[in-house]
Amino acid sequence: MKNNANLSLLSSGVDIQGNVILDHGVSCFGIVKGSVISGQGLLHIGDTGHIVGNLDGEHIRVDGSVEGDVRARESIEINGRVHGNIFYSGTIRLGPNVVVDGQLKRISRDRVIDAPTEKVPPLSVVQRDVVSL
Repeated sequence: MKNNANLSLLSSGVDIQGNVILDHGVSCFGIVKGSVISGQGLLHIGDTGHIVGNLDGEHIRVDGSVEGDVRARESIEINGRVHGNIFYSGTIRLGPNVVVDGQLKRISRDRVIDAPTEKVPPLSVVQRDVVSL
């Protein structure tokens, strides 16, 4: 998978209510209740990451869980759970313990995946209490 030096991190303990739209890569280990859209680079859902919404990106890796459709323009690797359809135009790799509840659909490379046209609600972030032992 291609990795980009420009990367945003959504760490575990972060709870986002709303869409996340970036022009670069993102690595998410928290919870997002909304779509995550990355213009270029790697869109990574870490093993503790949970998305309730769609994923759109250039290169996508899902190690956590997604409840929504996933659209990858170049490559996609799934090692976690996806409850939704997967649209891809490049390569796809499914890990040994993957769970997919939906259809795999190959799309043409020239098909553009656009950001949602509906008005994006304001972003709110809630930091959960973290207790160290």
